[in-house]
Amino acid sequence: MPDDIEPLKHRIEELEEITRLAESLGKASNVDDILGKIVEESLRLCQARRVAILLFNPSSNEILKTLVRSAEPSDTSIDHTFNLLVAGWIEHHRRPLLTNDILGELQLKNPGKHLLAIGSVLAVPLISSDRNIGILNLVNPPGGMCFTEASVRMATAIATFAAQFIERAKLQESLFQENARLKTILHDKQGEREILGESRAIQLILRKISTVAARDASVLLLGETGTGKELIARAIHEQSPRVRGPFIGINCSAIPAPLFESELFGHERGSFTGAAGPQKGKFELANLGTLFLDEIGEMPLELQPKLLRILENRTFYRLGSSIEQKSNVRLIAATSKDLGKAIAEGKFREDLYHRLNVVLLHVPPLRDRSEDIPTLAQAFIREFSGGAKTLAADALEYLQSLQWKGNVRELRNTVERISIFLERKEVSRADLMTLDIIDPGSNSPSASFLKSLVRGNTQGADLLEALEKQLVRLTMEETQGNASHAAKLLGIDRNALLRRLDKFGLT
Repeated sequence: MPDDIEPLKHRIEELEEITRLAESLGKASNVDDILGKIVEESLRLCQARRVAILLFNPSSNEILKTLVRSAEPSDTSIDHTFNLLVAGWIEHHRRPLLTNDILGELQLKNPGKHLLAIGSVLAVPLISSDRNIGILNLVNPPGGMCFTEASVRMATAIATFAAQFIERAKLQESLFQENARLKTILHDKQGEREILGESRAIQLILRKISTVAARDASVLLLGETGTGKELIARAIHEQSPRVRGPFIGINCSAIPAPLFESELFGHERGSFTGAAGPQKGKFELANLGTLFLDEIGEMPLELQPKLLRILENRTFYRLGSSIEQKSNVRLIAATSKDLGKAIAEGKFREDLYHRLNVVLLHVPPLRDRSEDIPTLAQAFIREFSGGAKTLAADALEYLQSLQWKGNVRELRNTVERISIFLERKEVSRADLMTLDIIDPGSNSPSASFLKSLVRGNTQGADLLEALEKQLVRLTMEETQGNASHAAKLLGIDRNALLRRLDKFGLT
């Protein structure tokens, strides 16, 4: 009889705990309170050391919100990538995940060090109206308590209540609407509104765009890679009388030379091996609109006379055809190369250069308009986080101090990385240090840059270790992984370098 009573008593205690959780969730005043209570109670009721709750759009699997809590603040065993791996496993298997061998379960051959700090894992789906709206992910370290079937039962009950209260608070709807609204704003912005910045350099570009757009002349954009030349080309198109026509963009450096003519002018069936039927080229597709030729300096020399012909006569021939075609296209070309040098070397036709260079616009590099970096960075973090995150003043100051040799594209990619791997709503300079975002555009930090790091390190991050790690990583990249050469460049013994590589997880 006692053997029958003990499990029943345990079940009654579980039910009482779940009832208390439901009452607590019912008193929550907002969505964040609800999520906070769910993860806090999961830590306690399931005896987990670390808990994450991940919400996503069930129709697109787009991540909407992530919240992670730990019994030990220094524990970083759960990260965004791990959550996604677990979510993918649950989506594939359609059941809870309970394992003491997560590396084997996920078939990870080269796990990072943080994954080695994971022992027992329990993850359950958040089901609402037969839709999976997220996961509840619980972790214990190696040697710690292993989750059991009783843990699964408790976590499933918590997840069931969680999903119900999330729906009741209309979390999904509010997140979807806000996410869609922000994306609509960002994606529907056109022309001048899309080019962000208040600097003198960017305001001059905007004024020139307004003037140039009203004309139908060819435009040549000169600027470094990543400065936003295509964005400017689109702005010209959107403010021009051709706005109702198509905007067709093509990167000349990405097209194999043998396919270049077909890509631009189209081809007829049988004109070359693999030409199974007629195909329109970009000049036909862009008729009555704008054709943007990026990296025009990469165009094959033998094709340049045909481009010159269409610019002068607005006529061309499809590959394999004798029928003359007409195209009413405005051409905007761009390059990061020195066309004057290419002309001198016989790689670019001078007459084509003068035909393209009716209107010349120099697109400034980001270093010449560094005052625009905070505006750009905040816009990017809003875009990538769906409006859920922002950058603190010290983080913006820090980003503004960097070189950004890759210009706006590099800044955008860096902010996307920040939005993925940093979970705080307001990202600080100290948070950036954990991602090794230390002057990506310069291998030799200036004194002012280093001073800015020291002044801004109000949260006590280990600057020496962060800089040492970055220096070791960059040296290994420079030597293509040759540890002996890297150690020589750093002026240390090879074994000392190997110890640092292991310490920083760079092996």
